[in-house]
Parts: sequence; C-alpha cells; structure tokens
Amino acid sequence: MDSTGLPHSAFVAFQNVLITRYVSAAGLVILLYDHLLTLQDEIEYIWSAPSTVAKTLFLILRYMVPSFLTAQTISAFFATPVGRWLILSFKREAGWPQFQCPMWSKLCKTWTSFATYAGWLSIVISNFLVLLRIWTTLPRNNRLIGWSIVFFVLMQLAGFAVTTWVITTMIPVLIFEHTAGMCTFSSKPKVFALWMPGLFFEVVVFATICWNMLDRPRDADDRITRILFRDGVAYFLILFILRIANVVIAIVAPISLIFVIVFFIWAATTVTTSRLIINSRREAGKAERLRVIENAELQSGDKTGDTRRLRSLPFGRQAKGTCSDE
Repeated sequence: MDSTGLPHSAFVAFQNVLITRYVSAAGLVILLYDHLLTLQDEIEYIWSAPSTVAKTLFLILRYMVPSFLTAQTISAFFATPVGRWLILSFKREAGWPQFQCPMWSKLCKTWTSFATYAGWLSIVISNFLVLLRIWTTLPRNNRLIGWSIVFFVLMQLAGFAVTTWVITTMIPVLIFEHTAGMCTFSSKPKVFALWMPGLFFEVVVFATICWNMLDRPRDADDRITRILFRDGVAYFLILFILRIANVVIAIVAPISLIFVIVFFIWAATTVTTSRLIINSRREAGKAERLRVIENAELQSGDKTGDTRRLRSLPFGRQAKGTCSDE
C-alpha cells in the first residue's frame, strides 16, 4: 500500500470503529430503557413467583447481559487514547506499574473470549426459556417435549463446540490497535459460524411447532393458538432476522466493522426474550385474577362486595401460586 492510500484506509477504519461504538451504545440504551419500562411487571410477576429453574435462568439473563454490555462500554472508553491517558495518569500518581503493549493485547484476548462464551450462554438460556414457554401450550406427556429436549441439548453442545472453535481460531489473530483504541484482527476470522447453530435450532423448532399447531383440531384450544402466534411467531421472526444480520455482516463487512451490530443484536435478543416471558406471566396473572373473581362470585352471596375486594388486589399477589411455569 502506498503512502497516499494508508491515511485513507486508516481514516475509514477509525470511522468504522466509531460506528461500532455508537451502535453498541445504542443497543445498551435500548436494553436499559426497556428494563426500566418492564421493571414493575418483573417485580409483580417474576419476583413474586416461587423459586424455579425458569425464574432463576430468566433473572440471570435479565441482569447478565446489561452487566456485560455496560462493562463493554466502559472498557471501550478506557481503551481509547483518552481513556488510556486517564489510566496512565492515575497509575503514575499512585505509583503503580504501567500497562505495556503486551498487557493490553492480553486483556483484549481474555475479555473477547469471556464475552463470546457469555454470548453463547445467553443464547442457551433464551432458547431454554422459549422451549418452556412452548411446552406450556402442549398436552402433558406429548412426545414433542421429549424430542425437543434431546434436540435442545444436542444443539447447545454443538453451539459450545463451534464457539470454542471460533475462539481458538480468532485469538491468535486478535490484537490491540493503540491508535484506534480497540481490539481488532490482523486477518478476518470466521466468526459467522457462531450464529449458525442458533439459526438451525430456531428454524427447526419454529417449523415443528407450526406443524404441530396445524395438526391440531381447529377448535382444540383457541387460547394456545393465540398465544403461540402472537408471541411465538414474533419471537422467532425477530431472532431469525437478527441472527441473519449477524451472519451477513460477519461475512461481507471489513475487519473494522465485523462487530458493528454484535452487541446491539445481543441487547435486542435479550429485550425480545424478556418481553416474551414477562408478557406471558402478565397474561397468566390476569387469567388467574379473573378465575379467582369468578370463583368468589359463585361461592359468595355478596357478589358485589367480593368482586370489589378482589379487583382491588394486585395481579401478582393473586397469581403468585401459578408462576411456576414461567
């Protein structure tokens, strides 16, 4: 590359770095904003529910991803020249040893590996929560539940294997670029493979559930159909589009843009999963509240007094005994 082309390529790479950081920050803002919007429902319908595996996994997902994205945003700032200057100034005043270039590269590789495995774990939790949501719409002892468990375990193991392979291939080419202040690659790794197991899993599960619903009698359960096609279809379509976008960007984008939407989509995926679960619990709480009111009206002679008293109770308190299938 000649002397005239180098500044232009460096300028373009720096622009791409800024775009990546702005898009990632936008994803974090959307995630935190949605978290605040749904916090009241979370407290009412999730925290008040009995302790179950599903509840624990949901809360891990709910708070793990914002924590990682916040840490990523902070680390991205301190990796910039301004941030490094602040760190060096503080260390100089405190008399601490200074970070050398190999130390920044080591931190870069460690954090990238850790974040990649965290992304895989969040996908596992999201897929499992969605499966639990689907199982509640199926009859008990349905063979589809057993097959979906086996398929889920196999696909998540495949996802872990692919994630490990991607990490082992990208770590040797991962470097810290001091001028731009970010982790980058000396050559383009095949990170698109990270999302392939998830894509395959979602397509197969969605197709199977749709086939199962069409195979049911039309008047079997209108509520099941409404719930599945209102929440389930939206969930699978959104996640499918987001993962396709990740794969396309990872294949066609230059090295400096390879992570441009990764963190944004991580945030969007978490928002989608959280909305699905919280909306599900809200509907279950409303249904339980109505059942309690109807039972009270049948068992009490004073319908007006009982109805007024029950309607004044919060949803979460009345639905507390029915939240084990979240």
